[in-house]
Order: sequence, then C-alpha cells, then structure tokens
Amino acid sequence: MIQTKQINWADKLGAISALLCIVHCLAVPALLTMGMSFISHPIIAYLFIAIAFFSIFKATKKHFLKPISIFLWIAFIGFVTSMFLENQAKVFEYTMFLFSVLIILGHLYNLRYCSKS
Repeated sequence: MIQTKQINWADKLGAISALLCIVHCLAVPALLTMGMSFISHPIIAYLFIAIAFFSIFKATKKHFLKPISIFLWIAFIGFVTSMFLENQAKVFEYTMFLFSVLIILGHLYNLRYCSKS
C-alpha cells in the first residue's frame, strides 16, 4: 500500500506540473507584453523538465516495462526535445503542448491503474 501512495503522489505531481507548464507557456506572451520578462527565464523551463523527470521516474520505478511506463518516457523525451527545439521551428511549440498533454494523460491513467491494483 505504501508503494501505491508513493506512485499516486508522483503521478499527481507530474500531472499538475505538466498542466502548469501548459498554462505557463500560454500565459508567457501576455505576461511579456505587461513587462514581466522574468517569467520567460530558462530556469523555469529546466524546472519543469526536472519535475517531469522526477515524477515519471518515481511513478514508473517499480514497473518499467509496462506500457504506461513506456508511454510516459516517450512523452517525456518528446517534451524535452520539443522544448529545446522550440526556437528552431514553430511546429515544436505545438508538439511541446501535445507531449505535455500526453504526460498528463499518462499520469492520470497511471493513477487509475494503480488504484485498481
């Protein structure tokens, strides 16, 4: 039971941080026009990457070969790749949102899967 609570905690953290990442990315243009340039500092992007890595690692630590684990890690790799390439082409801005949504869905599915097992 303790393991399930730890996974639930990691999945909740991952889903919430991915949602906050989406909100952050959508709000940055408006906040920049209001003079809040600190909000686009790269350290914020690295913070989202670190939280995503930590939450996926903790959530998938005990069942790495399950399909949801593979799904979450592929979504994470796509998210990180999109973040680093977003200035290269506009498409990466959209794929970053897509992979964030996939991370949210993966964590929510994992929450549901763990509560049934």
